[in-house]
Amino acid sequence: MNRKSLCVFFLYIFFSLVLPFHALAQCKDQLCRNLQNLLDAAVTDFREYRSSRIAVPDASIPAAKVPCQMTAWANNVPMLMCYAQVPEANAESWYLDALPSLQTLQPSWHFKIDSPAADHFVDAGLPDCQLPDREGPYLGHCPLHLQITKQNDGTAKIYLWMSSLSSPYLMNRPPDPPQKAAPAGVGASNGCDDLCQGLKKAFEARANSFDDLRAAKTNSATSEAAVTLAGATQCAIKTAAGVPHSDGAETQFVCYWMETSAPAGETRFRDLISRLQILVPSTWAIRQEDQFEELTGIKATAWLATAPDAKQEIALYLSNQSVGIHIRSSK
Repeated sequence: MNRKSLCVFFLYIFFSLVLPFHALAQCKDQLCRNLQNLLDAAVTDFREYRSSRIAVPDASIPAAKVPCQMTAWANNVPMLMCYAQVPEANAESWYLDALPSLQTLQPSWHFKIDSPAADHFVDAGLPDCQLPDREGPYLGHCPLHLQITKQNDGTAKIYLWMSSLSSPYLMNRPPDPPQKAAPAGVGASNGCDDLCQGLKKAFEARANSFDDLRAAKTNSATSEAAVTLAGATQCAIKTAAGVPHSDGAETQFVCYWMETSAPAGETRFRDLISRLQILVPSTWAIRQEDQFEELTGIKATAWLATAPDAKQEIALYLSNQSVGIHIRSSK
């Protein structure tokens, strides 16, 4: 037996032992059959889908159209992602169809199910698998994620993604670098990490229109921020468009994050909300709504916390994989 044949033989043995034999699963509907194709394709690194030889199947039911497409994690591991925003009842019907089908198709996998309030979060893989990091999965991470998050407008967002099971980029996670002792006053304090401390500094600086956070004192409309938020691509201090910095102008502390995927953007958005809800005073009004960008018309989800006099506000925006925070202050 030559080297190539031997390699194929061992791959066959490996996937025969690790993965269930799909032929034993009896699919009774199209969603189940499409999910079976998705899971089978993950075994071969989605080669057919990535080469466009075979069209990517959807994950739809009659009540909910859920298209799927190929993408990749930051560490280059291919991933098939399905996404849709549909009425809540239709999303719930989809979940009640999809989850049992996946459990039937992968009986050896462990399904970690969390359903707080009306939402659903499912991660699945071999027993004791861990959740992937932001950069992507390593060996031992759960390859499947399913999520239903209900919105204030009566709709719900459906997320389903499956990572490759045989990508050459899948490897053991490298050990974390040794931690350096942080100087006094730096790092987490009383459970408040760097992002928490950055948010607190930015929020407190609204009292003087963020003057203390300006890296350079300037009269221009935009200046670099001396305090940045962990993971953010850019942070800046801005005055109202075309208005020089003055006591009468609205001033904003602005930061942006560009995540690797829409689900990662959603995770960042929810994490920031949980932190801001603790930070804002109880007298502030909090609401969430859909907004449209004036120039492009792109839809964004906005979480807003507004002071009683409306002169101060935190606005958090989510649009696909982009997240932005605007802390506004006017005199």
